Amino acid sequence: MARVAIVTLGCPKNSVDSEGLAGLLSTRGHEVITDTATAEVVVVNTCGFIEPARRETVEEVLDLADLKDTTGLAGLVLAGCLVARSASELAEALPEVDAFVDFAAYPRIGEIVTDAAAGELSSRIHGEPGTRFDPAWWDATIAAGPRLRFGRAPWAYVKIAEGCNRGCTFCSIPLMRGRLKSRSPDIIEAEARGLVAQGVAELSLVSQDSVMWGRDSGDGDLLELLGRLEAIEGLRRLRLMYLHPQGVTDRLIDRMTSSDVIVSYFDLSLQHVAPEVLRNMGRWGSAGRFTRMIEGIRAQDPLAGVRATFILGFPGETEAQADQVEAFVAETEIDWIGTFTYSPEDGTRSVLMPDRVAEAAARARTERVASAAEVTMERRARWLVGQRLEILAESFDRAQGTWLGRSHREAPEIDGEVRFTGATGVSVGDLVEVRITGNAGADLEGVGAGVATDPRQGDEGMLAATSIPV
Repeated sequence: MARVAIVTLGCPKNSVDSEGLAGLLSTRGHEVITDTATAEVVVVNTCGFIEPARRETVEEVLDLADLKDTTGLAGLVLAGCLVARSASELAEALPEVDAFVDFAAYPRIGEIVTDAAAGELSSRIHGEPGTRFDPAWWDATIAAGPRLRFGRAPWAYVKIAEGCNRGCTFCSIPLMRGRLKSRSPDIIEAEARGLVAQGVAELSLVSQDSVMWGRDSGDGDLLELLGRLEAIEGLRRLRLMYLHPQGVTDRLIDRMTSSDVIVSYFDLSLQHVAPEVLRNMGRWGSAGRFTRMIEGIRAQDPLAGVRATFILGFPGETEAQADQVEAFVAETEIDWIGTFTYSPEDGTRSVLMPDRVAEAAARARTERVASAAEVTMERRARWLVGQRLEILAESFDRAQGTWLGRSHREAPEIDGEVRFTGATGVSVGDLVEVRITGNAGADLEGVGAGVATDPRQGDEGMLAATSIPV
């Protein structure tokens, strides 16, 4: 069997898929490692969402292909969304790649890697490119090879659904992942319980459109799913990602801001604020609606974390409409702000829209809004100085003598972090009460005041399952 390294590009949902693939490879006897330099085969789980993601894939492949000459890498395998979308074009453009594995061929990933390591592949394209990802089929597939987590982080992603029914005119996700398909609540809960039993303190629920979970299956709604998960003994934090603003109801806000387990963190895909642009995007909302929503969240919990994303340069967007986004970002109290330049994607409706914004103008608008976002995020961080927050301890920087972690307002991997000193007796996975004393840009700094107890456990302190030695 082979030593196999998995490289994950793109979103957290891809990270979950990579851990599932790792489980399948391990079950077939392969050794899954993290160091590409010592691997016999490298599997790259690709992202095909927008043009920059495709460029990243090509750059990654060319870098890894050099290992064939320097380390004797035997096989280079591509999987994931970009393969599902463009396998034939990739096979022609990237002769360095030995195999392209579509979703439909995932059950055979162990066999394909074996053949790649031995140089005995009978074909380069495996599966049926264009096949939509079906979570029920995937759950059945990985039942024989449980998810293999990478690293020892005290948090993990749990995918609750695949695909999307929204029909946004710019989005290519339905072309690769299909329409909304919710995972079974029993399977989600079982996976969550298993992760907590391994020492995971925080779970982040991910999908393309989390507020829609259960609408297609009749298995209940998101609030019911949250109720099942927040009751899991030992789970300290439950985080929701990818919230379409149209589904962020008063009931959901109330639940998220009042729970001891569900964190008060709102990941809002706003995308724009001008009603005309939003309509052309196939989206809902306006600056006024979004302002009222965020003010409503702040009224419930002034310390709530709010993240928002925006796309600039959409076809038909005017300078005045881009100015509206800039003003909204500058004036609204948002903790984390992501800005993206519109990417025309083949197969989406927006590609056919008139009045395309010149690429240079679109980039300039994005940069202008991003600059305003930096000011807003730093202002929000300064406002938090003096507050006491519970920080999930994730790693210790021995060189600096400081701990690194996240409060409720920082999602893993995409937001900032909190650096703190002064805490004693802390282990990775502990929740530590930290007094915020300053900030470095949007990131927070503080002094620890002791390990926090689980409010559901009286005064007995941390559960053993959530404390992992450094």
